[in-house]
Amino acid sequence: MVISMSCQRKSSLRSLFKKALPIITVVFILGLAVFVSDKAAKAAKLSDGTWAQSGSPGTTTITFTNATAADASSDIVLTFPSTAAVNQAGTNSTVTGSTGIARTNDTIDNTITLKILDGTLAASAAITITLTDGLSTYTTTTYAQESMAINTLNSGGTPLDFGVALITNDNTTTVTASVPLFVNLAVDDTTIELGTLSTASISSVTQTYTVNSNNQSGVTLQIDSDGDLDDGSSNTIDAVSDTAVTAGSEEYGIAVVGTGLTIDGTYNTGDNPLPASPDTVAATVASVASGTMDVTYKASIAGTTVAGSYDQVVTITIATNA
Repeated sequence: MVISMSCQRKSSLRSLFKKALPIITVVFILGLAVFVSDKAAKAAKLSDGTWAQSGSPGTTTITFTNATAADASSDIVLTFPSTAAVNQAGTNSTVTGSTGIARTNDTIDNTITLKILDGTLAASAAITITLTDGLSTYTTTTYAQESMAINTLNSGGTPLDFGVALITNDNTTTVTASVPLFVNLAVDDTTIELGTLSTASISSVTQTYTVNSNNQSGVTLQIDSDGDLDDGSSNTIDAVSDTAVTAGSEEYGIAVVGTGLTIDGTYNTGDNPLPASPDTVAATVASVASGTMDVTYKASIAGTTVAGSYDQVVTITIATNA
């Protein structure tokens, strides 16, 4: 009898377990569904919005694009940084698509909560929040750009969306630099030796000037002399007068050509006499790099030219144009 009773109990337990198994399975499946549902309800990240203050503090304007649809009585929670102080007494607020707003200010957490009393926030809707008395102070000089946090919750308090709105105070950088003005004039030879002159030929020597300047309006070169090519007495070699120094004639002058420079009209054709006072010989209207001016000195004599040693001092100067 004892053995028989033991087997009967085991049989009853098996039967009870078989009956309970479907119930356990359903509970497990429901629990798994709730778990999966909770995972699917994870809050969505908003694209960065904008935050602006019309003054210090002035009116607060926040814009963002809503991601997840929110039902009536949903909350928008705005959390401001330490540079801003929430106005505890503030009441004014508008939100796109809603005419009824309940506003709560929390100066401890530095937050403003806006409860949507009518309407909903549609998914992908462009939202603009305006608070004429949102802040009591705002300091613009601490950060070039900074953010305040946006969180939305449905009527049951479940997080829907989260993100930031950015304010730009002064994120531009002014870079300054100075370029020094320069001008230089180089000459390859300062001693021009025409040698012993002859009635049968023209004696000539070329001198090259090189010009560099970063002056935007260019440079001007002038030429000057201390007088005639003379022997220190009253004897001179006559200055050329017909644009060409000719062998067998007593004539002296210069021919000028330039590269990267404009030769003045007085000197850009043939042979010309040197001036006895400063005279423009070449110029540019813009900056110049390695411009050159070749000055060729030419002399010839006639049979009546007085013998002697002749000289002349020629000076060429450069100056920047205004």
